[in-house]
Amino acid sequence: MQSVNRQLHEMPMGDHFFPQQNQQHQQPPGIGPQLFSPQLMQARLQQHQQQQQQQGALVQDVHGMDKNPGLQNVYLLKQKLEAANAAFGPQQISQLQAQPQQLLNNGQNAMSSGLGAVSGVPPGVNIMQQNAPSLGPPPGTLAPHLVLGGSFALPPPNQFMVRDVWSNNLYAEFAQIRKLVDQYNVVSISTEFVGTIARPMGNFRSKNDYHYQTMRSNVDLLNPVQVGISISDARGNKPETGPSTWQFNFHFDVTQEMVSAESLELLKKSGVNFERHQNLGVTAFEFAQLVMDSGLVSDDVTWVSYHAAYDFGFLVNMLMNNAMPNNKEDYVWWVHQFMPSFYDLNLINKFAQQQQQQQNQTQGQPQQQQPTLEAMADDIGIPRFPLFSSTAGQSLLALLTFTHLLKLRVPHPQLGPDLARYKNMIYGITNE
Repeated sequence: MQSVNRQLHEMPMGDHFFPQQNQQHQQPPGIGPQLFSPQLMQARLQQHQQQQQQQGALVQDVHGMDKNPGLQNVYLLKQKLEAANAAFGPQQISQLQAQPQQLLNNGQNAMSSGLGAVSGVPPGVNIMQQNAPSLGPPPGTLAPHLVLGGSFALPPPNQFMVRDVWSNNLYAEFAQIRKLVDQYNVVSISTEFVGTIARPMGNFRSKNDYHYQTMRSNVDLLNPVQVGISISDARGNKPETGPSTWQFNFHFDVTQEMVSAESLELLKKSGVNFERHQNLGVTAFEFAQLVMDSGLVSDDVTWVSYHAAYDFGFLVNMLMNNAMPNNKEDYVWWVHQFMPSFYDLNLINKFAQQQQQQQNQTQGQPQQQQPTLEAMADDIGIPRFPLFSSTAGQSLLALLTFTHLLKLRVPHPQLGPDLARYKNMIYGITNE
């Protein structure tokens, strides 16, 4: 991606481009100015908790489990519970789950291998044992519409390793991707940027056209901060030789970029080191060249995203090395050129939620939570590891969710018998 100022001569920047505060506009679901990444949302939560603490309010310690050494083995505990559930049945295991602390204390010595066994990892590799996970909703509260065909089975700990990629190891990591992509050809992508800052004005042909013009305006004006990529095969298997999830850190100069002070502060609180991004960040041009040469742009690769409109928008923008197309039809054409096969989990999840809500209304049941990737993972039974709040973690979480859906042994009651009906559709852009 070129400089953020490259399209200023092509896009109106006066008051007619940015609406006045008293003007009301319909916001596209998940695409309007309220869109923030999990990193920004986590930073917002921490900021809100700090304010409540200052006011004397009681705030739940979201990292309270870190203070209990026994809970550091919760990952292995859940694996053991799954194995015991398969051997003895859920009734006996539910009694064990009712006393997790006692079970942890009794089995602490036996579980000493745990995540600690994955030690001595290479520099630049992060792994999720840094924090203990939240196990999500209690047993019995998981929505039934995503767990049919068997519960989610946690992959080995080494599959949660993430490689941080900067300019000094960019080529080496893409060389590794080239070796793996033939066998592990399901690729999930997530993009971190500073949030939507622009809304187009005027008349639009349709709601989807407005959604596209909103995305187009922001992608043309902004540069990505990070891109997360995770790979596996269609069964969810990942390579055993090293990390298969990467977090690409892009060159980002806060003195030259269009970014609000609030977004900048939230990104800093979420762990983004802007000084390092400015000095060691990957250039969009090099990244695009290496993606084209890596084998990721192939008919044999299936791409997965949760917010495909923006994730694919930034990626296509970099691969084109040009401004975004004027209309959504041309944009979709370019997406198909670079990614002939893809799925938008946002579309799949919202369709399932709509079907479930219709059933709940008919049966007089309460409405479900807002459709998010985290909520979708909760329904499947994926624990909420802190890693999943990062950009690379989001790509890994989307990959785990998608490959689990592919493995369902019975037809999904809301999604239908085959996910192929959602193939090559982008929520808010191509779905009418």
